Amino acid sequence: MSWFYSSTAPVDARNHASPVEVVACFHDQRNVLGRLAFLITGDHATADQAVVQACEITLQGNSPFRDWLLEWAKTATIASAISHGTEAIRVCEAAYEDRRCPHVEHLSQGDDEERAASLDLILGAVTQKLLTELDPLCRAVLVLRLAIRSSIQDCALRLNVSRAAVLGANCHAMTWLHDGHVKPGEDESHRCACPLDTLQSDSCALTSPWSGGTIGLEDRRIS
Repeated sequence: MSWFYSSTAPVDARNHASPVEVVACFHDQRNVLGRLAFLITGDHATADQAVVQACEITLQGNSPFRDWLLEWAKTATIASAISHGTEAIRVCEAAYEDRRCPHVEHLSQGDDEERAASLDLILGAVTQKLLTELDPLCRAVLVLRLAIRSSIQDCALRLNVSRAAVLGANCHAMTWLHDGHVKPGEDESHRCACPLDTLQSDSCALTSPWSGGTIGLEDRRIS
């Protein structure tokens, strides 16, 4: 996305997040990141891996701007979750390629307040209801549109499916959402838990609350 990198050179390194700040962001936002990943993968262990891998990729790559660190973390986590669910997502493509969306409003992402409210709803919904009523393609499109403001074309590129399929899946997901399938105050007992339960101060060792052990990353010094 355009805000990931700056075209101005040289860039003041003080504006970029340090490795310590990157790990702290993934730790502090572990609940949100874990739930975003789980909505796409539908599997706790895979969501675990997606968040851990997103942290590792961020540490290995270009340091994100400090002010955009959370957006970076969300985007990296979603991309990692999609990579784990590629096959399941692609299987759904054919079902939506010929579906036409008659709702002009579905192409609008709404303002920040509307999008945040919708995101809060899907993150706080009963997990089993989401998994049984929305397929992997619809869930991925919904997360991309609400969490990181992806356009229809961006969704198609990220998911490696046709634009027509994204339009159809988006229509189905938004109809599902607007018809009140997801309501505030529902039981959240199945909410995705955190893959970053324990953070070691001198490494990027991230511990899974489900497995009780460190997962996914080799010990990586960040000092």
